[in-house]
Amino acid sequence: MARRRRADDDRGMDSLMDALTNVVGILLLILIVSSLGISAAVKKVVENLPEVTEEELEAMKVSRDKTLKNLQELQITKQNTEDNLPTEEEKAVITAEIDEIEKNNKDLADKTADIEEWKRKVDEEEEKKIENDENVKVADLRNQELSAILAQTPKVEVKVAKEVLMPNPRLADDNARALYIVLKSNKLYFVGDPYEHALKIRDVIDQNFSDLAYNGKALGSYTYSLKGMKKTDWGSYAALTEDFNLTRTAEKELTAWSGINTKFMTQAGEMQDDRSVLKRMFGNDNRKEFQVHKFRFDMKKLTTFFGDGKFGPKDFKYFISKGGGDRVKFSLGPREEGGWTPEQFLAPGSEFETFCKSAAINRGTLFYYYVAPDSFDAYLQARAKSESFRIPAGWTIWAGEKFEPKAIPARETIRYDLETLPASEYRKLADLAGPFLVAEVNKLTSNFENQLIESVPEDLPEGQKADFLKRLREERLEFITRSAQGYAIAPFNTALAVSKVRGDEEVRLEIRPPEIPHIRVFQPANLPAAPKPKPDPNKKPPPTKKPSTGGNQLILD
Repeated sequence: MARRRRADDDRGMDSLMDALTNVVGILLLILIVSSLGISAAVKKVVENLPEVTEEELEAMKVSRDKTLKNLQELQITKQNTEDNLPTEEEKAVITAEIDEIEKNNKDLADKTADIEEWKRKVDEEEEKKIENDENVKVADLRNQELSAILAQTPKVEVKVAKEVLMPNPRLADDNARALYIVLKSNKLYFVGDPYEHALKIRDVIDQNFSDLAYNGKALGSYTYSLKGMKKTDWGSYAALTEDFNLTRTAEKELTAWSGINTKFMTQAGEMQDDRSVLKRMFGNDNRKEFQVHKFRFDMKKLTTFFGDGKFGPKDFKYFISKGGGDRVKFSLGPREEGGWTPEQFLAPGSEFETFCKSAAINRGTLFYYYVAPDSFDAYLQARAKSESFRIPAGWTIWAGEKFEPKAIPARETIRYDLETLPASEYRKLADLAGPFLVAEVNKLTSNFENQLIESVPEDLPEGQKADFLKRLREERLEFITRSAQGYAIAPFNTALAVSKVRGDEEVRLEIRPPEIPHIRVFQPANLPAAPKPKPDPNKKPPPTKKPSTGGNQLILD
């Protein structure tokens, strides 16, 4: 069995060898055939190739060598480039630099865009320059002509320049007393203390009281209280008062007042018993303390009275106008015939020299000059005169016709001559205006409801009439009880109080010049015609005004 298996294996190997031999034979045949095909192809290609000479062949070899050398250099360059490529950070920097360059290029383009416009402007300027050059030539010729004329003109003597001391600005002392001086038309006008002029104007108004006091037939604030030096616990100044005894003699003089009946009502609308003016004033007593009041003045009458400047001292004319609040502002106008020339005020023993000596003695006194443009030479002479007495001074330019002194110094009180109050004129006004006012108040109180109904507008809707009447009733009752009834009795009270006052009293100066103290302008008051509108809750209240701190401070130089 073993032998048979080996014989079988030998037969298998023989078959394999036969197969391999066949394959090799086939491959040889394919190789031979391929070689024959390649030879034919090469032969064909060779036949088609152009003939190459030895020289051309050498040239091709040289070109090949160069190509190989260039290829080698390119490979080296490629390797170096790859080795030197930038990092990401370097790329970012390069990108930013490129952007900056592009931006600069854009800006440059914008700036150079209007270069043509600039060239045009340059051309225009060149044309103007040429024109100006021509004008300069003409001007030069004219100058030569004028120089020739000037050479033939006689020389004028040049005046020596004036030497003026440079100012040394400083604030005047708060307690200083300013004396004012006006220089106009090359003349000196010595104003002095403006308070004295304010009091003179006040006296003129008092002396012409009956012509200037308001006595028209209307309701209004007829009087106000003069304020004295006595202070209350709250620091305010109390009103001046006078005691009046209702003697039998006085009662006989006031018989007419006993026949003037008053019909007053309370604020609740209740009518009081009819009482005469005397009973309303004194009640059941024969003695009463009255506040010293003063009638107000009509502003139109005041301005007409002083408008032409007929009042005032020899050197000045007085003018008044409405001042702050209910006060009267005054101003001074120099008279043409007044004042002192330089020769007069510089003369030894002149009035101006007397004023200088007095100011030099009184410490805290200073001169303040108001200088018109036409009087600077006179000012320098006057200033030199006052400087010789070592009087502090200041000055300012003034170019007006009316002079208003500044409010300095600060003063608390002045002397008020109560005897200048014309008591007889107060009595006349009481007899004239008092009965009319009482009659008007009686009409208001007696026919109160009828007048109230008549005041309702016809076009007012029915639903609003009740509220309209209610509010109007409250406001009219308040006006009558607090204002109208008091105004009706005020002229009688004032006449009695003024008839008793005597002598001088110190009264508070409520305002400084250029406004006159204690002179008030009449402000008429009328019955409310309609209720006041209800306040808007969304409306902001007006800002409160700060109290006045007094007049302006003077600057010395």
